[in-house]
Amino acid sequence: MKIQRKACVLFGAAALLVPLAVLSILGGGAGFASPQQAGGQAGYSVSMSPMGAVHFKQVPQRVVTLDANYNDMLVALGEGKKLVATGYRGNDFDGFYKDLGVNPNYDARRLAYLSSGGGTGIDKEVFYALHADVHHIDPLQLAATKGWSRADVDEISRNVGPFFANRYSRDNNYEGKEPYQYYSLFELSARMGEVYRKADTIAQLKAVYEEMVRQIQAKLPPPERRPRVGLLFYTNGRFTPYSMDHGGFGQAQYRDVGARDAFASIAADTYGASGGRGALLDKEGLLAIDPDILIVPFAIYPASQSATSRVDYDLLLKLRDDPLAQRLKAFRNSRVYPGGTPLQGPIFYLFQIEMAAKQIYPEIFGPYRDDRNYPRKEQLFDRRRVAGILNGNTAANHP
Repeated sequence: MKIQRKACVLFGAAALLVPLAVLSILGGGAGFASPQQAGGQAGYSVSMSPMGAVHFKQVPQRVVTLDANYNDMLVALGEGKKLVATGYRGNDFDGFYKDLGVNPNYDARRLAYLSSGGGTGIDKEVFYALHADVHHIDPLQLAATKGWSRADVDEISRNVGPFFANRYSRDNNYEGKEPYQYYSLFELSARMGEVYRKADTIAQLKAVYEEMVRQIQAKLPPPERRPRVGLLFYTNGRFTPYSMDHGGFGQAQYRDVGARDAFASIAADTYGASGGRGALLDKEGLLAIDPDILIVPFAIYPASQSATSRVDYDLLLKLRDDPLAQRLKAFRNSRVYPGGTPLQGPIFYLFQIEMAAKQIYPEIFGPYRDDRNYPRKEQLFDRRRVAGILNGNTAANHP
């Protein structure tokens, strides 16, 4: 097996790779300036790591995000219209909302963007111009970004609005020395629900999630009979393995459906291991592992959006005609699929669990369709029930 180390890889605009700095911030983010914390002020407080308790005088009206999973949380809470800026172009996908017949209430073409891509170019002055009531950006993540410091984050928090987000629960890979708590996706979403005073909405979506996962897991074959799934990126003719076993909500859908990780034996060389960028496999290296199924993360984004993994996925499919690559089981059996985004909120999560179940176990849950136009009997969760929840139907929790 040939494995080549590489220093840095950026997989499209959907991924944010920022340098991690050791920040001398006391437990739970208490070292950041915290004028937002309650001290006899009217309003309410919501606590989450790494910020600690964040005080809100009222429900936020102008909202800025960095990572797209917070956009999905806003849509789930019916607060998409409050989004004035987000991190990156190309991170937006509205297909799932169309499938539900719901309006995200924001137009990605009209949003301001904090970065031109690559994790650089986030200008402090933009925060002043946006004048947001809350920034759904992890303060530790921002303080470790090029051109930023702890003092800069303190300044924006003090002069513009507080920060409220937890980035490193996505892959459980925070490397700083401060105490840092990891959350599941629904735990994060529940705290967002508290910020917008809509905790019941998240509780209802969680009930849909739990019911679906319960039904899926009850039908799974024994672990030894499940296919071996390889998550990978394909760039410039090379493969980067991406383990699903590092933890965090970014790949939680695969764990929910009991997927076997084809790259478990080289977990230390996969993307995200110990915060690393992973290794490069050539065709011989991938063939030596020979996953039963290949899935390309982030490929859900349309190929019309520049620098997305969908473009690389389409190039990967062309290897079906390559003399060596066509020997892979996944190509021989037509088991190469586009994967969902690790930048998932609660709505994306429901659809991406269904995607994973159908891609890995089509004989049990029905074959995967790229257009997701499944007959109702093949849908693994009730679209009308979810749409009812998102539209504020309090009875929607009961199918």
